[in-house]
Amino acid sequence: MKRIIVLLIMLLPFAMLTAQSDDDLFGGDDDLFFDDGIEEVADVSAKSDLSKGVLFETGSIKIGGNFNMGLSTMTTLYADDDKDFGEHFKNTILTPSAGAYLTVDARPSQTLRMYSKFGVAYPYKLQAASYASTDYVTNPYTGESVPYTSIQTSVADWLSLKELFTDFSIADTAFFRFGLHTVTWGTGYFFSPVSDIINTSSINPEDVDAQVNGSLNLRTQIVLPNTQNCLWFYLIPSTDFVNNSTFESYARDTALAGKADLVFGLWEFGLGGYWKYQSAPKAMLTASGSLKNVSLFGEFVYSYGDASEWAANTDWDDKTNIVQATAGFSRYWKNQNILLAAQYYYDGNDKDMLHQYLTYGHNIAAVANFGRLFGRTDITATLFAMANFGKDDLPDYMKTLLAQSGTSASFINAMTLSAQMFVSPINELKFGLGPYITFQDYETAPNVSLKLTATLGGGKF
Repeated sequence: MKRIIVLLIMLLPFAMLTAQSDDDLFGGDDDLFFDDGIEEVADVSAKSDLSKGVLFETGSIKIGGNFNMGLSTMTTLYADDDKDFGEHFKNTILTPSAGAYLTVDARPSQTLRMYSKFGVAYPYKLQAASYASTDYVTNPYTGESVPYTSIQTSVADWLSLKELFTDFSIADTAFFRFGLHTVTWGTGYFFSPVSDIINTSSINPEDVDAQVNGSLNLRTQIVLPNTQNCLWFYLIPSTDFVNNSTFESYARDTALAGKADLVFGLWEFGLGGYWKYQSAPKAMLTASGSLKNVSLFGEFVYSYGDASEWAANTDWDDKTNIVQATAGFSRYWKNQNILLAAQYYYDGNDKDMLHQYLTYGHNIAAVANFGRLFGRTDITATLFAMANFGKDDLPDYMKTLLAQSGTSASFINAMTLSAQMFVSPINELKFGLGPYITFQDYETAPNVSLKLTATLGGGKF
């Protein structure tokens, strides 16, 4: 009971921020969901200044980007272990982060566009390279004594390619895109099983603005005449050139996908599928629209079998019927700059190890963003909660590996609760402070930490 009271006291000041009148809350509205991924930029002929997000522009070439620079630290206030606060404080680690993305958007003609987005990031992804040595260290995951290794880095560890594609069209009817790019099939805010069909990474619930990783594919969009309806076709070639040295093997590892978007009034529906030789075929549905001032969205994915089942047996018999479904809503009050969003996600895939340990079962997530507090735009706050019911408990070594790989803590833990208040004394500085509570499972006490963040300069140009 004492632990629960402590948690409520810590979250109470932030919960009080939501106690506003109905008149304040239901002032103005704005649509929350945009087409994430790449912004379609209109052709330009006049020069722009820095305030329009363009550093250099000549003719129809735009160069821009963003810098993200900051520090963060997490101090444990309470944990179900034998350490006191002093020991936890000594183990507090200050984590710097520095990253930048540069975009080049060239439009040499009305029907041709070339786009690239690449970046650099710190901390680097360190790789261990063994060499002959008589020194031995203990592997923290297995407990085995292994030869000492040296840490080496290469360009691939800190340089990343996010997108690289070209757009071209025929008679303003068929539009093509080829290259590495993010596919925005889904409608979900925290989870999007539909977008996960083609993309190679999932949405981070604690950073939904971060662009997910796409795949190399050829996209064809056909707009039906005199309508807002369109058809999408995708050819996703194999990138395993080592094992697919012949045309036949290459063709077998090439996937096909398609989707139809149909608009009825204020609602848009999507129907599509995915097929790859001797792999799990998938069918999907999406829906998005609004009911008065509330935006609604949903997704449904059916998969006949999992990749592990098809790898073990390529016959069409004895495969598992796997269902993934999600639904959510959002509400945005423009005048008060308040966003409220929540989503439910059921993941029925217990055959894939990552699904089994991260999202299998029932998931819920919610966020409340306050863009102005006490009448000041330099003071903001965010409340976030995410929980899972049904997934298997993660082994400790896997938790460490997933955390090192950048997997969100909300996926690793059974429940995550956080409340952050942000203060920006000047435009180039922003400080955040608040409790961060995680439940590794529902049978042990939670870890209660104090999270401190600082954004130092950076921004878009």
